[in-house]
Amino acid sequence: MATSNCETLRNVTTGRTDWKVKVRIIRIWRGSTLTGVPFKGFNLLFLDSKSCRMHAWVPAALSDKMERLVEEGKLYLIKNFQVQNYEEKAKYRAVQMDRQIVFTADTKLKEIEETDIFIPKNSFDLYEYADLKKVADQDLYLTDVLGFIQKMEGLSRNASNKVKLKFKITDGRKTINVTLWDAFAEAFEKDYMKENLEQPVIVIIASGRVTKFRDQLDICNYSPTKIYINYEHHSVARLRKMLKDPNFNKVQMPKKKKPAQVCTISEVQNASAQFIQEEVICKATIISIETTEIWNQLICTSCYRDTQMENNKQHCKYCSRIVPHPLKRFHVTAIAQDDTGDLKIILKDREIRNLIHKYVEELETEDNSFPKKIKDIEGSGYTIKLLITSRNVEKRDLSYIATDIVTGYNYIDESVQQKDSSMQTSTSAAEPSGSSIQLDEISQLDYATQ
Repeated sequence: MATSNCETLRNVTTGRTDWKVKVRIIRIWRGSTLTGVPFKGFNLLFLDSKSCRMHAWVPAALSDKMERLVEEGKLYLIKNFQVQNYEEKAKYRAVQMDRQIVFTADTKLKEIEETDIFIPKNSFDLYEYADLKKVADQDLYLTDVLGFIQKMEGLSRNASNKVKLKFKITDGRKTINVTLWDAFAEAFEKDYMKENLEQPVIVIIASGRVTKFRDQLDICNYSPTKIYINYEHHSVARLRKMLKDPNFNKVQMPKKKKPAQVCTISEVQNASAQFIQEEVICKATIISIETTEIWNQLICTSCYRDTQMENNKQHCKYCSRIVPHPLKRFHVTAIAQDDTGDLKIILKDREIRNLIHKYVEELETEDNSFPKKIKDIEGSGYTIKLLITSRNVEKRDLSYIATDIVTGYNYIDESVQQKDSSMQTSTSAAEPSGSSIQLDEISQLDYATQ
């Protein structure tokens, strides 16, 4: 098979079968019936050089042949396959994609060398714990979560005689319950009980199912779920480095959550020093988006900070390294306005993706023109959570970072705080309803890594 003219996973669509892609197989699994009988067909998770992940299905008629050809972790050139849109009833998808690859009798597979193309060993879409409440309210996608293990319990059985294993994971600020079931639970406990595991044990739960019961969040395993223990990944290294910081617990684990305050734009601009590193909520209309040529940034794959071009290569000054394949993230400036004034807000990757449900790669054009999809944000009202920094207060920098944004103005008052003379307003603690902003505290450091 020729290896030229390969397409990226994000660009493969329905209507053709002559696609050709180079991918790494990062996961293989089989689903099962409600009674636990495994399906004959099996699933693959692909990763390409653009860090795009996509699910593939091998039907039962091809499973014996293909199972002999594929191996998790290896690179392949794959040719001649179908692309199908997911049906609406397709729940708990392994990755956030609206379509999947389906192998056919014409599909060809060829293993390729690591030197042929650079594709990372793995990729995860890790969620902040503060965002998991919203994730628990949907059943369309599974979720990737990082944390270190606390309070491991032994295997037990429930009233239906199903085996379960319960433990907690934490990111240093919040703790989430984890419940594993049946053979998956037994296999994980066996791996966890191995000697000489580096402590604390840090896990990545990939494609876990987030549920909520009586306001308690719980992550459980589903067919595509895989847990990586002390995995060699920059997110694990970063968390372990933070754990070694003697000030980590004091800085990252506040004893009392402080609710965000609802403020007008004028009140935000006149905030006093006591609001430095605090978040506030504004209800405002985005009246314009700055349509500059630079609407996205290149980000280091290790520390998630901006890279810079030096000698025709992208460098990260924080990691002191060349970054050959930096990540791309949205970075847009908007003007928000209410009855009291207007201010400049910085919308970063998560906020833009929450509004337009697209990645940078999906909006890129050959001439790098500013995407109309982003311009369409203009003219609507939003509930925006803003971070007030020392530059905003001490140097009167009028550019504010948005740490969350949702369409509309709906919110539910949870409590009323005392009038704050330094804000010169009577403000209330608020939480938008439905899919609105979560008011869990987000540090500036965490936001920089999204």
